[in-house]
Amino acid sequence: MDIREPQQQRGFERRAAVLEGAASVFEQYGYGQSSLKLITQSSGATTGSVYFYFPTKESIALAVIEEQNARTLAGFGEIIARHRGMDVLFRASRAVADALLTDVVVRAGIRLSLEQGTLAVPTAEFYRRWIDGLIAPLQDAVDVGDVVTSIPLPDLAETLIPYFTGVHVVSDVLSGRADLYRRLRTMWHLVVHSIGAADRQERLLARVDDLFDRSQPGARLHPGVSA
Repeated sequence: MDIREPQQQRGFERRAAVLEGAASVFEQYGYGQSSLKLITQSSGATTGSVYFYFPTKESIALAVIEEQNARTLAGFGEIIARHRGMDVLFRASRAVADALLTDVVVRAGIRLSLEQGTLAVPTAEFYRRWIDGLIAPLQDAVDVGDVVTSIPLPDLAETLIPYFTGVHVVSDVLSGRADLYRRLRTMWHLVVHSIGAADRQERLLARVDDLFDRSQPGARLHPGVSA
């Protein structure tokens, strides 16, 4: 990506402000309807500052996606280090859900990654990393006895990631993600009943309920959607 990296703290703060402003615009309008003028206004930066760090709208969008990817993957390694089996997947989905509910950069990056056209090829890597990253935790879930399945684990990973993506997209459309925890709880109940070992299902379902039967962080509501 043809962008300039900041060299001083002030530069990092300016670049971060541009990314946050751009994220707000991309989340609201999508890539096609967003403009550098809107991004400049939203970030409170000058046109020169925006162009100094990002020469094109595409370079800003890709930077938002990269930052979103970094933020959503940041805690995944820690979860794997501290937990085992299906609890890793439950907790990872909860962490991503919380990021979607509280972080505009994550929401914008996800929206951009779902768009077709100029961003389709660059953002395919984002989903590939998540799919590939799910295989080892699934194998661990099999090893510790949480999961029994005849489905090849790469195929299972390629199903779970789109399932999660679809859940949060539909939740966003229907309620501004106000019901995201409830929908994820239902998703994991279905998954556990499908691939959970019979003698582990009660414990696994209790863990899902513990993670998702609670108040979620504030969700962004679309105009006309009531909580």
